[in-house]
Amino acid sequence: MLFLHEFERIEAEAFLTLAAELIEEDGIVTAEEDTLLEEYAAALGVPDFTFDAAAAAAARFTMSQLNETSKRKVYMELYSFALCDGVEAPEERRALNTLRDALELDSHICKRLEECAEDLFAVYDEIEDALGAEPAGVTVTNELPQPDLPAEDA
Repeated sequence: MLFLHEFERIEAEAFLTLAAELIEEDGIVTAEEDTLLEEYAAALGVPDFTFDAAAAAAARFTMSQLNETSKRKVYMELYSFALCDGVEAPEERRALNTLRDALELDSHICKRLEECAEDLFAVYDEIEDALGAEPAGVTVTNELPQPDLPAEDA
């Protein structure tokens, strides 16, 4: 969601179609995947989105018309959908490869984008751990030591 804010409605719907297609590739749509799709739909301004499998080819074509940077953003965001349930199924890998080819993206760039997405998920996990961490029992203050002041003359 971080990188798709510039999309018009037709591009947003195309992205959501490809995201829905990707999460259905392995035959299992988890609650996490469904929630993620709903969050993206709301953030992209398409809260009434419904998946139409017949629209997938047109969605790939729409995405293929984007500039190179936007295509990379789409690929990275869709890779996040493949990881959402914690497992990248072989069917999802095939769908990502098909997407990569449709977008005419370099496989090395896609690999780097995947690594970035994985690193981002790891940071999110660290943040979640920190938010839920128990206090360490150490008190940290932001007070600076006061300098010794000269004694006042009597």
